[in-house]
Amino acid sequence: MMNGSEKPERRIHERVAKAMPIHLRRGQAADKFDAKIVNISAGGVLIETEMPLATNDLVTIDLDLVGEQDPIYVYGTVVRNDARGIGVSFVRISEITADLIQYLIRKWQSESTTA
Repeated sequence: MMNGSEKPERRIHERVAKAMPIHLRRGQAADKFDAKIVNISAGGVLIETEMPLATNDLVTIDLDLVGEQDPIYVYGTVVRNDARGIGVSFVRISEITADLIQYLIRKWQSESTTA
């Protein structure tokens, strides 16, 4: 039973906790900020960064993945910025990138259940 201060869960994608260093840019600007993924889903990420961001800011997330020669760029919109971190919802995500993120989530979930 929920009390008046609890919000119902709105997520449609399962999230997996995964600490992973990334670089973050406002829009497609050249200036990069260090950031860290806290958790990820097929629809977005929760990140920690010192970069000043506001709701509705557009960001580019540079994912440096093991085994990939070049970073993978994912675009998103800041949907919240609070004490838990900065919530980013993916936008303009290619089918290939979406498939890769789904693959990584499944891989990380299996690693966390076997650890």
